[in-house]
Amino acid sequence: MIRIFDSTLTLGEMVPGVSFGLEGKLEIASHLDTLGVDVIEAGFPASSEGEKRVVREVVRNVKRLSRSGLSPEVCALARAIREDVKAAVETGVDSVNIFIPASRLLLERAYGMREEEARERVREAVSLAKSHDLTVEFTAEDAGRSDDLLWDLCRIAEESGADRINLSDPVGAMLPDDAKKIVLEAKKRIRKPISVTFSNDLGMATANSLSAAIAGADQIHVSVNGLGPKAGIAPLEQVVVGLKKLAGLDTNVKMELLPSVSEAVERISGIPISEISPIVGPLVFTYEAGVHVSAISNELSSYEIVSPGEVGRVRRFWVGTHSGRKAVKEVLKEMGYSASDSDVERILARVKELSQEGIRITEAIFRSVVEEVLGERPRLFKVKEWVAVTGSGITPTATIRALIGGREVISSSSGVGPVDAITKAIRSIQGIPSFNLRRFRLIAVSSGSEAIAELKIRVVGPKGEVEAAGTSRDIVDASLKAIEEAVNKIIPRES
Repeated sequence: MIRIFDSTLTLGEMVPGVSFGLEGKLEIASHLDTLGVDVIEAGFPASSEGEKRVVREVVRNVKRLSRSGLSPEVCALARAIREDVKAAVETGVDSVNIFIPASRLLLERAYGMREEEARERVREAVSLAKSHDLTVEFTAEDAGRSDDLLWDLCRIAEESGADRINLSDPVGAMLPDDAKKIVLEAKKRIRKPISVTFSNDLGMATANSLSAAIAGADQIHVSVNGLGPKAGIAPLEQVVVGLKKLAGLDTNVKMELLPSVSEAVERISGIPISEISPIVGPLVFTYEAGVHVSAISNELSSYEIVSPGEVGRVRRFWVGTHSGRKAVKEVLKEMGYSASDSDVERILARVKELSQEGIRITEAIFRSVVEEVLGERPRLFKVKEWVAVTGSGITPTATIRALIGGREVISSSSGVGPVDAITKAIRSIQGIPSFNLRRFRLIAVSSGSEAIAELKIRVVGPKGEVEAAGTSRDIVDASLKAIEEAVNKIIPRES
């Protein structure tokens, strides 16, 4: 069983512009607890009094609200300095991650510290933490570019009471074979459990982490979505699934929860994940090319080493420039449309035509193509006209004329912007269930200043969440179409 040490709350905030805030950190910590990570690194208490208070709150909430049966270890980050260790002690954490440069390059040239001073700092900081009954993880930073100094510092940390030794590569300077060799050497020299941290500067963090685990590492440092300074560190989702599928090594992480945790961190951090990001990207289990659709339809393992259900995902087919009739039929069926063979041919031809123009075929684009061919489906809620007024120094307002169950209504509202005003105008219509926007993501599906925009939203209604999308060359119009679709998914059929 490989232990998972999560550094999202510390290294995630080292991404330029990212600040989780107290509520954000508490929400992420709750997700990590439910997910089943072994250690949550809650923050760097010595960095400020505010950070110290936040770490203290994370500790309190994790212990009080733990939903994973046995609450995870909550850790604080600290330099090998007495004041840092004291700050960690004051937060009530279970453990402290004490780090110091282990290469002469970092130690002498970057930090201006002598070797003997480093040795003494390690000895003093680890001893102080142990005197306060904290579990101590000692991190030797830049282990991959070190020499005998690395093992000297690790020996001192171990002799001073360190419970785990973490070998850290903060510059992505190692290959999987290097990771294997350094862990094997550590196992010869160190009696305590071995932990590893790999930066992703050259995209090697996951491969190095797996190689280290296969070589005998006991614990791996990760972060959700790989968040961290520069190119980040090993992504939690990739490491956990890679360990299971490629190395046959288990963790305590509930893999089916990985997408929801990834989405929460994406929302709170404001750092979007790639749509093809391994495991958690929304397109990872979506097939468009005809050869893939045909193969997957016949044998699921033909192009998948991970079943989507194992990681909380759903397999989908999609349509585009390389699609065939089978994909179109599958997508139409999924969206609830019935079409003749000739209609399928017309839809496919139009899809390929748009693709050749450089337009990305999104769900909203495809629906508009389908309705061109098959006609528009009846909807309980349909916006007939809308107007939004906004500008500098005026309050944004919106008015819509709509049909709801055949009844015409007119509604107006104001908001912080035109989209907010339209949303409030729709929400105030009698017969529209209460709803809130949970996610709001805008992308361009073509290029230029007149690009087609697609707005993807997630709406929370009375019976849960629904997703919807709208496209237009006007961002406000795309937003309205997405909200209109969402309302039709949550509105009671008797309205």
